[in-house]
Amino acid sequence: MLARIYPIFHNGKKIYYTDWSNLISAEESLAAIKETSDFILSMNEYELLEIINVTNSFASVESLTELKRVAKLTSKFNRKKAIVGISSAKKILLNSVNRIAGTNIRAFDTLEEAKDWLTNE
Repeated sequence: MLARIYPIFHNGKKIYYTDWSNLISAEESLAAIKETSDFILSMNEYELLEIINVTNSFASVESLTELKRVAKLTSKFNRKKAIVGISSAKKILLNSVNRIAGTNIRAFDTLEEAKDWLTNE
């Protein structure tokens, strides 16, 4: 699997870009979630800015369950987290994840909007 999480820079600030785009099976989704959550946990850094891109990805019951579980583990490391590439229906699922995991992931229509929000203090 290609690296699905890496730093990008915007307005002089580091943002971790999590690429969950084009995941078409539950197995791919679970592997991507594991790779990126393991990376965040292993860094043990706080106040992270993160964008998750889920454009053209499939959401399964298994991947949503795993996402809720790891969101609880990784949320303490994030200052702000944004997501791009979700439809209106998936925004309802995001609200569920936020409620269950105690997170506040914000959805944006474009990557640029997400980067601007993350770096705006």
